[in-house]
Amino acid sequence: MFPRVVIAGVQSGVGKTTIATGLMAAMAEKGYRVQGFKAGPDYIDPGYHTAATGNVSRNLDCWMLPEACLKELFLRAAKGTDLAVIEGVMGLYDGYSGRTEAGSTARLAKLLDAPVILVVDANGMARSAAALVLGYKNFDPALNLSGVIFNHVGSEKHYQTLSEAVAEKTGLKTLGYLPKNAALKMPERHLGLLPADEREELTAHLNKLAQAMAEFLNLEEILSVAKSAPPLDYPEQSIFPAGQQKKVRIAVARDAAFNFYYQDALDLLAAWGAELVYFSPLVDSSLPQNIQGVYLGGGFPEMFLEPLARNYSMVESIRRAHKKNMPIYAECGGLMYLSEGIIDFAGSFYPI
Repeated sequence: MFPRVVIAGVQSGVGKTTIATGLMAAMAEKGYRVQGFKAGPDYIDPGYHTAATGNVSRNLDCWMLPEACLKELFLRAAKGTDLAVIEGVMGLYDGYSGRTEAGSTARLAKLLDAPVILVVDANGMARSAAALVLGYKNFDPALNLSGVIFNHVGSEKHYQTLSEAVAEKTGLKTLGYLPKNAALKMPERHLGLLPADEREELTAHLNKLAQAMAEFLNLEEILSVAKSAPPLDYPEQSIFPAGQQKKVRIAVARDAAFNFYYQDALDLLAAWGAELVYFSPLVDSSLPQNIQGVYLGGGFPEMFLEPLARNYSMVESIRRAHKKNMPIYAECGGLMYLSEGIIDFAGSFYPI
């Protein structure tokens, strides 16, 4: 049946990641097998999902991927789990343009026939919240908007006022709230949230989130919403071949500095015959042995410039591979790493 639910927001910054990640952590703590997903191409939020569930979170990008491909990737990852939690992107209806739903969380929810729970920032708002929710409900009647979670609620009385207004004016269920609590907020920096690989005491933070969800959200009702999703059929054709022999060994940079990868892309490489061998430009002294290619993905090398520049033997190892005409593919932070050097935020130049 693939129980599934989309956690969407009225806009960016309302707490989607906090609530989606906390929900995953709370349900996993209860013993459910939970699979996280992120709408769109974001690399950072899935890291939190992965830490919360123990399963590698996947991206679902309905702008980049054909519908059948997207469904296959979802079903492949959700198979064997008890709950799929899909975190939306930006506001529920925000996408490619103001004239179409293309690329939006709403479009993704409709493609996957998944119920949607709307996250609303209730700070400074009472009965007016019902007008906001009613607008989101009526904007697209074809969307299965199934409930509301409020964030930044001032008190139990405040939540009661919000719930009564929403129930009366929209008929939607309120499924809980999070109180104002700065300790629950995910830390941010120049390109969004701080990556999970760089968070100290992440386990303690996830435990705190899970406890808050168990206390303030109706987890059983949320699970019931997810179970209301109708069956979803596999597409007729698969993008994954069957029975491919391993034909090539590819070294893949993966550590705290380089960790922006789409797991499905790595799975596809493996399915088509690549043996992926992971290495760390931060700590390893050379590339792995007996490889036929190098893949340097994205990340935040600018936050690790001193150890990257100091690991001269790794840089030389990559140079030698290049001189031997070994294929080297680099993107984002990986391409920065292949440059002559990087300037940090203080203006210091680190030769690489």
